[in-house]
Amino acid sequence: MRPTKKKAAPEAGAASLREDETEDGWVVLAGPSGATPPPSLMARAVASGGGGGGQAFEPTAGDIVNRYLLLRRALRCDALPVQIHDADVYGAHPALLASVYPAANERFEWFFFACRRRCPGGRRRAGPGEYRLLQEAKHHRGNAYCHCFRYYEDGGDAGAKETEWRMSEFGDRSRGGGCEDFELVVCKVFPSRGGALHERLGADRVALASRRRDDEDAKPQVLVQLYLASLSLGNPLACRMHHAADVFDAHPAVITAVLPAANDRPEWLFAAVRRRGGGGGDGAARPRKAGPAGAYVPVRECRVVDGRSRDIGYRLVLRYREVDDEARRVSPTVWWMEEYGFGPDFPHNKLPAPRPRGEDEELVVYKVYPKLVGAR
Repeated sequence: MRPTKKKAAPEAGAASLREDETEDGWVVLAGPSGATPPPSLMARAVASGGGGGGQAFEPTAGDIVNRYLLLRRALRCDALPVQIHDADVYGAHPALLASVYPAANERFEWFFFACRRRCPGGRRRAGPGEYRLLQEAKHHRGNAYCHCFRYYEDGGDAGAKETEWRMSEFGDRSRGGGCEDFELVVCKVFPSRGGALHERLGADRVALASRRRDDEDAKPQVLVQLYLASLSLGNPLACRMHHAADVFDAHPAVITAVLPAANDRPEWLFAAVRRRGGGGGDGAARPRKAGPAGAYVPVRECRVVDGRSRDIGYRLVLRYREVDDEARRVSPTVWWMEEYGFGPDFPHNKLPAPRPRGEDEELVVYKVYPKLVGAR
């Protein structure tokens, strides 16, 4: 049921604006066209937890600002719903994000944690275009806000082209997160309701659901996620992927003991730049010494291809084994590693540019984790 609204008397000098206050304390500033309040504020929290049991995930603005943002700032990722992803929302076209990450519900809404530089203006650059402010709302009992944007693609001399993509940005200025220049926000990306894009996504719902991540398979969207995460090295609010000059310098237990995990599974992510042909992906993977008395031994390797059979990259799975000098044998441990490389057909030209590196160098992402008793 939609909450009832009551009109507030306009302030002097603000005749061109209309303030509508919802019963949960949000004040919506609408333009003279009489636009309705953002759907973000009208949604009810059908599933307040992790979205299990097939329930829809439609959080309220209060849930997003007063619960999920606080948990994310505290790095309590184990208490966050799986439908909210960490991504660089302002580094890519919204259609790219929608193709990489699964939708949070059948309304085709995507939720993301994003760390952005503070910018009070009404425009946000994102990929080959920008988000332009459409409407804003604030909570009268605090500094929480919701800005609604419409996405425009750059059209060159012909001017910007309006698209069907929309974005709602939720934040709280009273909690800076310890940094004055950056702030952590939650962005909800979605197509306009009833538009051609929304109808096309509805017709393709089965195919969209089949793209959900499977940890035992190597899929193109996993490589895209890791590539985008590598662009946020050194920014713990945006992504906990670490720089690794050489991830094989020490025992995996030593490396993971001094660095925070990327998630609650737990997994540690590392990005490294190495000379081309220095590892997997060429069919000649060999054991790799790591630490004083151990090595990563390849278990299996697979190529990653897209729907057009293009070579996107590879995934190499390795297990860490320790050398027992007294028993004169090699013993497997609980530690595993997955190495991801990017192939010649990886869509670099459609994604944000990486940090500059030499022509004979390549980006490699490592995932280190313990495979404990039972499912990981």
